[in-house]
Amino acid sequence: MFTRNVFVNGLSLVIFLLLLPWLLPMSLAIDILIYSIAALAFSLMLGHAGMLSFGQSAFFALGAYSAGYALKISTLSAIPVLLIAAVAGALGAMLVAFLTARLKDVYFILMTLAFAQLTYFVAMSWRSVTGGPSGLTGFARPSLSFGFFSISLDNRLTLYIFTAVVLLLIFALFYALILSPVGLALRGMKDNAERLQAVGYAVPRYRIVVFTISGAMTGIAGALSAFQWQLVPVSKAAMNESANIVFMSILGGVSTPLGPILGSTIYIWLSDVVSSYWARWPILFGGFIIFIVFFMRGGLMQGVYALSRRFSPGPKPGGEGGAS
Repeated sequence: MFTRNVFVNGLSLVIFLLLLPWLLPMSLAIDILIYSIAALAFSLMLGHAGMLSFGQSAFFALGAYSAGYALKISTLSAIPVLLIAAVAGALGAMLVAFLTARLKDVYFILMTLAFAQLTYFVAMSWRSVTGGPSGLTGFARPSLSFGFFSISLDNRLTLYIFTAVVLLLIFALFYALILSPVGLALRGMKDNAERLQAVGYAVPRYRIVVFTISGAMTGIAGALSAFQWQLVPVSKAAMNESANIVFMSILGGVSTPLGPILGSTIYIWLSDVVSSYWARWPILFGGFIIFIVFFMRGGLMQGVYALSRRFSPGPKPGGEGGAS
């Protein structure tokens, strides 16, 4: 059953990636893929390990600033820059994880929030690296080098294809993790961390591992954002960015692999469309959250799965569990 679910979800994602640039402007489509990666990273923590973090903007900003600065002072190609961003996000997340591994509930949330705020104030004041309030500029998009030849990412379609490939690889990593013994331990930690620790599992160690992996994934998303806009504004380190990532993941369904991608798509598309006509468009998403909390705890993917069960006569694809 798991194999069938993986195939169905993977095929659905590939079809989505093929159709998206035909349905939306290319820059908007690329943004959707970037934030899909960030939302997937968040859902790995909350949906599968029960760790609610408001520090995602810090890891996003670390990835974006490290990528932008590396491009500004060097001629590295895209893949090494992504690796630098992943390491920057992972190191930031590892630091927070070591400090918070034994904290629970509100204390853990407050520590992640404090780290995000610290990163924001550093980004505001370290002007020689981050550009301060004006943001980091003065770098070009990297090329995708394979030794004997290279591909420019200046073309939007090429950048979209590159970002889509990165998303597919991270989606595969996400699935490999949640279906592995580590993923089973994470779900046990989410359900009852005390009982898991009592039977011999090192819960703090698992917290550090999942937090670090999530930070690396979010750092990659930040680097891709820097590639996309050739600018890293200080707002990427602000609290609002964390809230956006959290909202996208919960909107689509934080416990399902495709949920964060659906949530990112709906959020970015609607915010682009509605903001053109209504200055107070965030009120709309506040209503969405209220509706989801009261009537659809599994997010929008819960409705998708319900429709699938209603109209499919055979075995139902997917499910509402974390490994579906």
